Order: sequence, then C-alpha cells, then structure tokens
Amino acid sequence: MEMEQTSKNRRRYLPVLFAVLGLITVINLFSGTDYRLLSLGIKLQARLGGPPQTRVILPPVGELAARTHWLPIELGMELRSVDLHALRQTVFAPTGPNEQIWLRVREAAAQIILHFLLKQVFLGFVGAAAALLLLGVRTWRALARGGLAGMAMVLLLAALVYATFDLSAFERVEYAGMIEAAPWVLATVRDALDQVEELGARVQALAGNLYSALQRLEETGPIGLVDADVLVLHVSDIHNNPVAYDFAAQLVESFGVDVIVDTGDLTDWGTSLEAEISRRIERLGLPYIFVSGNHDSPQVVQRLLETKHAVVLGEPVIVEGLYIAGTGDLVAQSYLPTPASAEELAGLAREINAYWAKQEKKPHLFLVHNHRVAEALRPGLFQVVAYGHTHLWGVKQVEDTVYSNAGTTGAAGIRGFQSKEPLPYSLSLLYFVQGEDGDLRLAAVDGVHVTGLGQSFSLQRTFVEHSRNSEGDVELSL
Repeated sequence: MEMEQTSKNRRRYLPVLFAVLGLITVINLFSGTDYRLLSLGIKLQARLGGPPQTRVILPPVGELAARTHWLPIELGMELRSVDLHALRQTVFAPTGPNEQIWLRVREAAAQIILHFLLKQVFLGFVGAAAALLLLGVRTWRALARGGLAGMAMVLLLAALVYATFDLSAFERVEYAGMIEAAPWVLATVRDALDQVEELGARVQALAGNLYSALQRLEETGPIGLVDADVLVLHVSDIHNNPVAYDFAAQLVESFGVDVIVDTGDLTDWGTSLEAEISRRIERLGLPYIFVSGNHDSPQVVQRLLETKHAVVLGEPVIVEGLYIAGTGDLVAQSYLPTPASAEELAGLAREINAYWAKQEKKPHLFLVHNHRVAEALRPGLFQVVAYGHTHLWGVKQVEDTVYSNAGTTGAAGIRGFQSKEPLPYSLSLLYFVQGEDGDLRLAAVDGVHVTGLGQSFSLQRTFVEHSRNSEGDVELSL
C-alpha cells in the first residue's frame, strides 16, 4: 500500500519537477538576445538560479554588479558594439532639448524589454513542454498544459522581479575589471553629466550678454571693441569637454573671430572615441590651427588631419595674413599623458630658438603646449607665443613678445566638475591691427572667463605697447 502511494506521488510531482527543470535549462541556454539601443549594440540575458543581481558588462573595461532584487535570478546586459557614426550624431549634436533624446532612449528600452520578456515566456513554454516530452508524456493536451504552466511561472517570476527591482542599488555597485579607478570615474560622470547641458546654455547666453555690454560701452573709450583687422581666438586644454565649444561658438559669432588657434590637450586620454569631439570644430566654420598637448595622441592628431577646417601644424602656415608656426608636445606620439622631463623641454626650447634666430621672416604667432617651453622662447623672435598646460590664464609682455596662456577652455574637463574650487572656463582674444608698413601687429589681448555653472563672465583686457589703440589694462565683469 505504501509503495503504491509513493508511486502515485512520483507520477503526480515528477512532471512538475521536470517542467521546472526544463524551463530553467532552456532559458539559461537560450535567453541571450542581441538588440540595438540607438548607437549601442547590447546583449540581454537571464540566468535562473543565479545570484539576485543585475550585471552590466563593459568589455574590455570590466563589469558592474548590484543586488537589485531578491529572487535568485541574474540579469545581465553586455555592451557588444558601438556605432561611432550614430553615437557622434547623438552625443555631438547641436545643443537641443535633452528630453527628446531621453524619450527616444526610454521608448527603445521599453520595446527591448517587452521583446525580451516575451521571448522568455516562449522559452518557458518550450522548456516545460520539452521536459515533459522527454519524461514520456505524449498527449498534446498534457504537453500544452505543461507549456502553459511554464509560461505562467515565467510571468510570475518576471512580475516578482519587477515588483522588487531597486534601481538605487547601483549606488552600492560592485566593480571588477582592469581599471582600478572605475568607481571614482563613475561617480565623477554621475555628478558631472547633470550639469553639462545647463552650463552650455548659460555660457552661450552670458557670452552674448558680454558682447552686448561691450557694445553699449563702446563710446566710453578703451573698454569697447578693439578696431582689429584680424581677430584670433586662442583656446587650450579643452580636455574633452563639449561645453568649451559652446563657449567658443558664441564668441566666434558675437566678436567676429577670423582664426582659431588651439594649443593642445583636446582630449584626456587620447582615445579615438574622445577624438570625436573634433567634429565640433567643423561647425565653427573657421580655420582651426592646432598643436598637440601631452594628453593628445596619434589617434587625436590623425582625426584632426581628417577634420574640415583643422590644420595640424608641421610646416608654418599663413592664414588671414598671419604667419603662424608651432610645434606639438614631445609626448603626443605616445598614449601616456605624462609630460616630458624639464631637460627635454629645455632642449626643445633651445632648438626652437636656434632655428628661428637664423630665419629672416619671423612668425606673428608661435604655438606650443607646455609653459616651460613657451617661457624659454627668446623675446623678440615672435610677436606672440601662445600656450597652455597650466590651466591658469595669463598674459605678459617681455620686450617685443607677448606670452599668452589661454588657461583651460574646457575647465580642466570632467575633473573640473568635482573640484571644490572649480577652475573657470577661459580663453583669449588676440587683436591684430595693420600698421603703416602693411604688416600685422598685436594690439590687445582679452582674457574671457566664465566661473561656476555659467553664473558670471569677466573680461580682462591688456593693451600692447606701440599699437594704435589706447594703452593700459581694463577689466569688465558680468
């Protein structure tokens, strides 16, 4: 009698056990599915019986994991590919309503999740029915009932995961991978990205206001716009911050800039993805003369060589009547941002001095990245030595040479957002006028700065001696 009851229990519960094992096996084997989320190729996967967490895999960097729910189900998302063309159109689009981008992301993500869920429900049916078939069940009615039970179980599990899912668990994320500092990087990006769009809009508005203020004060004398024949915008140390180009674009439009010179550190790590910021140079629509910094790389230089309007200095060039020369940073041929040694920089300065001392025709502008090289260039060789690297704006005249440091037009990049005392966004405007001999001479230098989250602008003007404009320094703040 007891053996008969045991046999009945086996016949009753064994199909249930097989159906559960079947759907677990099939889902774990076949749940992985590739999707396209705007410019990203991603793979979603579910593993029943795994730890109750969500894993985000970013090869080759590493992976993030967070305990987002309590059921023993592991959800995984792996980045498989990046469409750089589509990413460039999205990330480096002109400033516009950010809500539209997020709406597209949410809509695409909702469709992906719905499709993924429906696939798991189908796999639940197939897994349960296949397990019963393997057990020896042959009637279509029994197989259908088992499959429908498998579907119901998958839907129940999905509902429980959804009900208990806690997105804030990623604030306690676990990281494993090749980049030891990834948690700090993620925190930096999280804090900074919320501010970028607001800052870009404020920078553009305040730059326009600054120009309007100068126009209203034109009749008061030296504070007004300098009567320049060629106006050069000097930017430096953008460090992959797109807001720098919002800043520059507004000044180009308002002040009537003719030429832009960039003294390096366009990127932070010199990667090809960072170099995509060069596409913003094309939108400025002006000659863009560039020398590399220690944070740039061969990939960055190559991308600029392919960028419309950009000129990477090798041989000197003449643009708008200005004779411009310069040299890239000594370490720009490597992928490490470590600056060259003081001895190497001093040697480079000696080479530049020796070469140009022998040349009859001297450049109006000489571009170099590192301040140690710039400050070691002999006064009198060039009208202007333009440089950066220190992230501190400054201008000084030694004999007949003006040394112009643009500071950091990108506010030191992503690092600047986290600084307790963030650096201002800064750049310089170089006003050249034509003398009686027909040659161009520097008349004045404007240092333009925006502080904080675009809360205020200031302008500092330095007049160069022996120009047709007034002498002295003035400051204006907004």
